[in-house]
Amino acid sequence: MRWPALVLLSFLFLLLANASGYPLQSSNGVINCTVFGTFKDPGFGGYSHSDSYSVLVVDSCLTRINESDETAILADYSLTDGNDRRYKTSSDYIKELQNGRRLIGFVVPKETIAKSITIDLSKDKAGGEQFSQRFPQLVNVSNERVMLIYYGMLRSSINSNKKTVELDVAVTNNNSTRLELDAQKFTLKDQWGWKYESLEYDSSRKMGMRATVLEPNATIRSGLVFISLSPLSRPVELVYNYSDNASLSMNIDTESGLGYATREECVDCKSEQEEPSSSLAGSIKATKARLAKVKKTNSSEENASKGHDEL
Repeated sequence: MRWPALVLLSFLFLLLANASGYPLQSSNGVINCTVFGTFKDPGFGGYSHSDSYSVLVVDSCLTRINESDETAILADYSLTDGNDRRYKTSSDYIKELQNGRRLIGFVVPKETIAKSITIDLSKDKAGGEQFSQRFPQLVNVSNERVMLIYYGMLRSSINSNKKTVELDVAVTNNNSTRLELDAQKFTLKDQWGWKYESLEYDSSRKMGMRATVLEPNATIRSGLVFISLSPLSRPVELVYNYSDNASLSMNIDTESGLGYATREECVDCKSEQEEPSSSLAGSIKATKARLAKVKKTNSSEENASKGHDEL
């Protein structure tokens, strides 16, 4: 029969067509799943969590391919992280927005990197087999001196018509000398190119990046806080000025597709070398081993798969 083959081809087409960014789409031939994005909300569901845990929220939609069947879709959800640990959700962490559109929350360790969401349709007689949707891989950029990784947005809020955003990033010192790190070295640009400076660490709210010195091969993962954004501003580019005459830049605009990384001109860097492969699980080397090759300005360097290990 040709029908199963057509379904498989359609499924593969949906995966390939959306491999570059949100929205993500997948199907089991009976149910379509669309993922519009993810964000973290410590208070999602009305419950407070410890400093070690947060709630990762998935904005999604389920629809039936047979549009004449308007019965509600009965589904259970689980999240798989980069270390293949699975987390289930409960009805307390599912918020219905409109028919078929919902927010699904998973209580996970704060450092969790989501790899995929699984839709279990065993409770739905006409739902078909369970299937999964993979999330976009990490955005990163690096050279022989530093590596910058973007994990996503921790939170976004508007108060008195001023928007505050906090980004989840990590910095690794690839050099053989110490690296001075502080929030003032980071700049956020919106869709019009307007620049916003990052705030230093706020001890009262436990938000932002602390000033520190990174030893060679050391890594720090931290939030970066930007305030007084226009409610209309959309974060699209993160710039890290790691020295007076060199910087790294990455596009983090998920609304225009999966963010990509670029490198600004560095006048005091040596020619860059590709990172050697390694497999030390649970360390920063494991992350480097699976991170994508840097997409260079004015080049067509091929992308590699990026890692999902936690730092």
